[in-house]
Amino acid sequence: MPADPPISSLRNIGVIAHIDAGKTTVTERILYFTGRTYKIGEVHEGTAVMDFMEQERERGITIMAAATSCEWSQHTINIIDTPGHVDFTVEVERSLRVLDGGVVVFDAVAGVEPQSETVWRQADRYQVPRICFVNKMDRIGADYWRTMEMIRDRLGMIPVPLQIPIGSEDKFQGVIDLIRERAWFFSSDRDAPPVEGDIPDDYVADAGRWRETMIERIAEFDEQ
Repeated sequence: MPADPPISSLRNIGVIAHIDAGKTTVTERILYFTGRTYKIGEVHEGTAVMDFMEQERERGITIMAAATSCEWSQHTINIIDTPGHVDFTVEVERSLRVLDGGVVVFDAVAGVEPQSETVWRQADRYQVPRICFVNKMDRIGADYWRTMEMIRDRLGMIPVPLQIPIGSEDKFQGVIDLIRERAWFFSSDRDAPPVEGDIPDDYVADAGRWRETMIERIAEFDEQ
């Protein structure tokens, strides 16, 4: 990409969530797999690129919104990692004013949490389009479908799955992309990218059903 990319190829994306949902960890993976960083930073090790303040590294939480950028599919993506703690919600408010869209991270075990609702309402106020990312699917008690129900019940939204998980907890293997009708399998090596493959036979029917649902719900929206 050129040093000064055209405005049409720029995207300002915020990562927002309740504290400990995994916002910074998700951002670190984005930076690594887009080639922005040479190794994955970890919050618990104090090596996360986005936690630049000493207090953040010591406490393992985001205090101030942090911005960085990466390149993907001929676009420059400006990423803003926001705090999840209620005491720093003003940082989220400031960030939302400049966003083209937001990634709302949900903990697959806890689902929709109090600060999840707060940041969702803040995004409503600034009319920021959002996509939901269900994180920690490998944790004990993780439930993707329960999280979907909580989004519907507590946020008053109708979630439209674009991907569905293959397994959960210690049997979590990857995800099925309903748009491309392909599966992506994760490796035990955290530095390895997911491997594309066919949808497992025992998931073909569910994938087909959810793909139809996705198409029907998307068709209900105005194309503009």
